[in-house]
Amino acid sequence: MIIAVIPAYNESAFIKRVIEETSRYVDKVIVVDDGSVDETGEIVKETNAILVKHKRNKGKGEALKTGFKTALKNHADIIVTLDGDYQHKPVEIKRLLFYLNRTGADIVVGSRFLTKENIQAMPAQRILSNMITSAILRFFFRVPVTDSQSGFRAFRAPILRVLETKDPRFAAETEILIDAKQKGFIIREAPISIKYGVEKSKINPFLDTFRWLRTVFIKRVKSLFRDRRRNWRYIIRQGLKNSSLS
Repeated sequence: MIIAVIPAYNESAFIKRVIEETSRYVDKVIVVDDGSVDETGEIVKETNAILVKHKRNKGKGEALKTGFKTALKNHADIIVTLDGDYQHKPVEIKRLLFYLNRTGADIVVGSRFLTKENIQAMPAQRILSNMITSAILRFFFRVPVTDSQSGFRAFRAPILRVLETKDPRFAAETEILIDAKQKGFIIREAPISIKYGVEKSKINPFLDTFRWLRTVFIKRVKSLFRDRRRNWRYIIRQGLKNSSLS
């Protein structure tokens, strides 16, 4: 069972088209209306998608959590996430699934940076921010991604039962990658295309950047302490082993 999870906040202009096209490549579509104040929820009701609605806006991280829980209850084997603003091309779900099966990965991230045309069309601010955040994840956590901010992903559903996120907003997508890497899951990328139109980014460049940095800092500190504990345990075990042999 392949299920698409689409977090949506005020996406009445695009959500119907996203649902209709996504439905061609998956078995079920779940839309999490994250407290929209426009007609998003009403439009979703007119489609074949499952609608889950937050009474107030909680953030993309919380919307993803709700979507994952609903998909798992609906017996998903694979979960695909994509945005509701039609920046992602639903037809490329086939590519994510192909890479998931071909590489044996647990997560496939759709990367805009594997295609030269995307980079040329992408706003300079997005290129810079994504290059920096992806480089930080690769350097500190060995997460093998070039597009850490991409929300177009495919997951083997069982791993989402054990991955942990705390940030309610956009940093949750980074947490997923870090936690997956630390728990030994395989992460791969697939090239995707992207559309830049009249849609307005919902990322707050200051607040969400601060939250992202805070999340990464906390994760890094925890990993350092965890590695240090492992080293001390190894030293103690070796010491006890040597003393028993002498």
